[in-house]
Amino acid sequence: MYKKKIAIAMAGIMACASLIGCGSKGNSNKIVVWTNMEVETETIQKLADAWGAANGMEVEVIHQSPSVQKFAQAVKSADGPDAVIGIPNDQLADYVNANLAAEVPAEVYNDADFSESAVQACYVDGTRYAAPLSVETIALFYNTEKVSEVPDSWEELVEVASDIGGVQFDATSIYYDLGFVRACGGYIFNYSDGAYDVSDIGLGNEGALEAYNFINSLCNEYGLVSADVTADIARSNFQNGQTAFYIGGPWDIDGFESAGTPFAITKMPTFNGEEFVTPVGTQVSFVSNESDNQEKAWELISYIIENGALDLYESGDRIPARLSDQNLSQIQDNEYSKAFIEQINVGEPMPTVSEMGQLWSIFVNNIRSMWTGELTPEQTGENIVSQLQEAVELMDSGK
Repeated sequence: MYKKKIAIAMAGIMACASLIGCGSKGNSNKIVVWTNMEVETETIQKLADAWGAANGMEVEVIHQSPSVQKFAQAVKSADGPDAVIGIPNDQLADYVNANLAAEVPAEVYNDADFSESAVQACYVDGTRYAAPLSVETIALFYNTEKVSEVPDSWEELVEVASDIGGVQFDATSIYYDLGFVRACGGYIFNYSDGAYDVSDIGLGNEGALEAYNFINSLCNEYGLVSADVTADIARSNFQNGQTAFYIGGPWDIDGFESAGTPFAITKMPTFNGEEFVTPVGTQVSFVSNESDNQEKAWELISYIIENGALDLYESGDRIPARLSDQNLSQIQDNEYSKAFIEQINVGEPMPTVSEMGQLWSIFVNNIRSMWTGELTPEQTGENIVSQLQEAVELMDSGK
């Protein structure tokens, strides 16, 4: 009987050890958080400490630029992360596909309280796996000494820009060209009911071809852009006063202010009579599927969303994803932030699917070939779709 009790006890110990090896901390009062937001790490720690003190929990916030492989390995250790707070939404699908992210409980937040694009960024295959924290996008910068009145449409903008100093941006990238494509009825992957259909590619339809014709004219008719004009070169030329217009993000503001560039920011002009849809990047938070503290981790994430908007805005210029926070006077009084918020709320996320990673270089290479005359706009669309289909099929075959 004594030996039998020993055997049962040992079996219990081995089972416990096995659970610890799979990510249990052995300390139900501690939560480990990784964050990709380096500048804001200290702010997140202070918010976590306040929540922890009120809830009898210890929270350790670690700045980490996570990868799926690194995260998968770390959650197996006793001191691995319970959650990630602040990671670009375009990485979320990789964690979901690796079964590393837990579904969001219904009570954590209401979708209607947040920018539509931010909410969309938190869904993968129709299921909600993350909570939106902050949002960012691109908008139109203009030199206030060169531009007296900003054109309302792209059709007007190219005419004005040709006369007063040009407009520059990386026009080979789908990141900057998305608005042209969407305004004409094109799309990357069809989105419906919270999920993307990666077999339905809209980059070669009639609308997309209309957009490519316009993008081609920016280079070959107006001479405003070229393959040599990268995002860095466009930024430098605007900063030095060489160009009148520039498309960029909040990350450009400090550099322009330091250089003394006379500038203002406004929502993007319309194109083809439609709003110019820009990609909205959302910093999202999720909880590890391996965590033994999932409920508490979600409570912490909710606390930071509900109480940390101004702190994160002041420490890292992070525009909150929650609509009520975007309307705070401290944020609305900043003309730059106000312009970005207006643009964010007509934007959309890049597709939250792993297959999106296959598109970037395909799009760049084909736009460059169109500009050199190697491809017509129609052939450009055909190439982009066929090459993306092949890349997705190859990717899926390796799963």
